[in-house]
Amino acid sequence: MTQQTRADVEQAVQTALSTVVEVLTAARENLGLYPDGLPAKLERALSFSSSTAAMLAPPEPDTPEETVAQRCRQVDAERDRRMAQDFAYDFGEAPALNDAGDEIEAGERLLQMTPLDRANWQTLQGAALTAVISGAPETVLPMRAEDNWNIQTTALQVLQVLAAMTQHGAALLFAGGALKSAIRASEEPASIDITEGWPA
Repeated sequence: MTQQTRADVEQAVQTALSTVVEVLTAARENLGLYPDGLPAKLERALSFSSSTAAMLAPPEPDTPEETVAQRCRQVDAERDRRMAQDFAYDFGEAPALNDAGDEIEAGERLLQMTPLDRANWQTLQGAALTAVISGAPETVLPMRAEDNWNIQTTALQVLQVLAAMTQHGAALLFAGGALKSAIRASEEPASIDITEGWPA
């Protein structure tokens, strides 16, 4: 998240604890896994997660305006979650090197897209633009994939990859905006499925 609020923090913690509750509840019911029930330490974790998740659950909104605002915040959180997911790009026959010096064709690779990673890509974009403007578009500026292979991309290829990243990010922004518009226009904003309508 680029701008984190207290509500964002509490929602993220509540979501994580709810996941713990689901995992441990399913494990407790799996007699093949725990025939004698959960160990005491997991029972304590389940009890703590359940009570804390309930305490952090946001209160039900009282007015239609509050419902709309809450749903729009949820759309923003879903958009940010999707923007931070790895970005898949097909580098084709571009060479890729691992840290041992082995070389293969890159093919499709995943690029990390956390806020810190996106800042690093912007820095690389500046270097690529400088190379292209200077008349050296074939300058090799490697891009490191999620699996730690270093794709030997040229400055021009870097700009092509980052243009695709930008297009994907814009598609997510527009999809989130469309969902929020649908929520604001709906007589039943809580019924809008905010998991639908996002680009792949």
